[in-house]
Amino acid sequence: MTQPTEAETLFAFIKTRYGDRVTPEELEEMRKSLAAILEGAAAMRTIKLENGDEPHQFFKPIGEPE
Repeated sequence: MTQPTEAETLFAFIKTRYGDRVTPEELEEMRKSLAAILEGAAAMRTIKLENGDEPHQFFKPIGEPE
């Protein structure tokens, strides 16, 4: 017997909790959204950060240059 994946476990929770309030099509959309969220989270986990690392700052000037 294999262990369920993280996505399967979370989707089972969602289906149990909200399955009676949504259509099968909405459930399928939730499954797809959950898969996308977990894929993004897995990608973020691959980035190794040190304690002193700060967020990347973007500079976007306001208005047109003179």
